[in-house]
Amino acid sequence: MTISPIDTLEELWNWEGRNDVGDEYKEPLTHFKPHSGPQILVCHDMRGGYLEEETKEGKQFEEEKYPYMFLNWWQIDIFNYFSHHFVTIPPEDYTRIAHKHGVLSLGTFITEWKPGKEICSKILGNEETMEKTADSLVAVANYYGFDGWLINIENEIDKDKIELLIQFCSRLTQKSKEYNPNSKVIWYDSVLHNGKLDWQNCLNEKNNKFYEACDAIYLNYNWKDNHLFRSAEYGLLDRIFVGIDVWARGCIGEFDCDKSFAVAKLFHMSVSLFGPGWIYEKFSEENQILKGIQFWSKLYPFVRTRPLTSLNFSTDFCTGMEKDWRYKLSSVHLQPQNLTSFCHQIIGSGLTLFGRNRNFLIFNFDSIRFQKLKIHCTCDCPIRIVFNKSDPIAPSKGSIWIIEQTGHLESLSIHTTSHDITVIRNFSVFSE
Repeated sequence: MTISPIDTLEELWNWEGRNDVGDEYKEPLTHFKPHSGPQILVCHDMRGGYLEEETKEGKQFEEEKYPYMFLNWWQIDIFNYFSHHFVTIPPEDYTRIAHKHGVLSLGTFITEWKPGKEICSKILGNEETMEKTADSLVAVANYYGFDGWLINIENEIDKDKIELLIQFCSRLTQKSKEYNPNSKVIWYDSVLHNGKLDWQNCLNEKNNKFYEACDAIYLNYNWKDNHLFRSAEYGLLDRIFVGIDVWARGCIGEFDCDKSFAVAKLFHMSVSLFGPGWIYEKFSEENQILKGIQFWSKLYPFVRTRPLTSLNFSTDFCTGMEKDWRYKLSSVHLQPQNLTSFCHQIIGSGLTLFGRNRNFLIFNFDSIRFQKLKIHCTCDCPIRIVFNKSDPIAPSKGSIWIIEQTGHLESLSIHTTSHDITVIRNFSVFSE
């Protein structure tokens, strides 16, 4: 059941659904709560996409060799799988992991240069072909269970076709919401109202009609403060995603991405973070769990950590890297919310906590009401649970904690005792 991209317009038009996925493989969107305010989108573009380690079978690695592992799901709102194929469908397990953490999953619709212009001429040949293309994209997203599209038109458009392009964006956005009320269609800052390909690095009078036809706009990366000031005149701040390229092409990036995040936060705008797999492509010989912590720890002051919105779950915190060093996206379980150099995952499954007599926040909750709470935590040494920042509580029996009184759950932390290193093997929370 390997998901593959769609490379031609004819293939998209003739698409009827293939026998490589079904409803039983679709992960429902849990821990999702719509909110107003800035959002974080990760645009995952790495080595052309559709890598061996992203397949169902995964990839065998040598010991101490790591793939790229994205683990900061609680700090983002949208995950966009990007490649330069015509229609990029996110690998099934990326959508599964995203939905398990309350994150929307987007595919990519891209046309580029001279071949792209020819494709667009066919799509925009008339109203019928325009509608057929939009409806086909909606059907693909609905079939595979992901939540919408990044629209990236990287070629000129004949001026007399611009109105149809705007209608295409509008139809795709509206039809997507008929099937999925949480869907997102995001326009990339590229083509202008006159059909020219000219990245503006802002939302302005030359591209705002595309923004208005979609849910949001993703700004190109060469922006300055004045571009963001200008953008604010033409749209809602949280619907403007400020592009930040981790590769630092046209903006401050790499391990200084926090400086670009700080500017976006100052403007109360959303962020599109492009290419965080840079940490692997630049540092492929290093521990990718720790490298990810190094990168994201600088961004924590500028992002919000979303809370869990429901109970009744169990996790072993597996990153996808199994004990035999085979990496499988299908093995990724629910991740903790507060990854640091003192609290992070290990190979296989488990969460390692470094330090004695310390509190480690594992999960925040959206003030969930319960009548009786049962917490089960398998550990290699004695621990205590901190419930809603109260005093540490010893287990009721063995590795089980029971909270009898009715209340609201806001946070759960683990309190280490006399050991320098504590390994949590499994963590589950159930409400009775």
